[in-house]
Amino acid sequence: MDKKNTSIKTIVFDLGGVYFTRGTYLAIIKLMDLYNIDNFFLLYEIFGDKYQKEGYLLRKGLITLDEFKARVGEKLHIPREDHGHIIKIWFGSYLPHYKIKELVVDLRENYRLVIFSGNIKERINFLNERYGFLNYFDDWVFSYDYQKNKNDIEFYKELLKHIKYHPSEAILIDDEQKNIEIGQSIGLNAIQYYYTEHLIEQLQKLNIKFNLEN
Repeated sequence: MDKKNTSIKTIVFDLGGVYFTRGTYLAIIKLMDLYNIDNFFLLYEIFGDKYQKEGYLLRKGLITLDEFKARVGEKLHIPREDHGHIIKIWFGSYLPHYKIKELVVDLRENYRLVIFSGNIKERINFLNERYGFLNYFDDWVFSYDYQKNKNDIEFYKELLKHIKYHPSEAILIDDEQKNIEIGQSIGLNAIQYYYTEHLIEQLQKLNIKFNLEN
């Protein structure tokens, strides 16, 4: 995108990895320590977005949270009475990134803000009750509402319906390169998130209007 472009009207935020930390990684480490599990890749396969695995099915709304807990508990040999801990550890490991709330609130004064996230309904409810982050956005597009995820270009086409402007008038902010590339392939501008100070610098280079400083 031309750094002098002033036509941006919508800014799209990913959640896990942009607004929040990538809590799945932290939760996996906690669970490995608590239950003496030594296979990180098994847990990442379960909790991540690998095709047809538990996390994938849950994010697409194809299994319930109770079904997810039961499957995970069985695979990891976690006692049934501890199944509730699995979810609270997982959801509770997502924390807002430094200054991200302040940046979002600032940006909303001049731009339409949309969430675009492969996520779980119960986790959104949990995090919104804790942090109230939905109040800072104008709209949101969640995978569980469309049975699609960020590996599916049709999910990005759903996003375009919520932008309300031409794709060239929107910026997608995501932490994963593959998502950036898909967004760009349908005409969106994009910034890869490293950390909030870097994001602020990138937005400043694009002449995005806000007052927050590093």
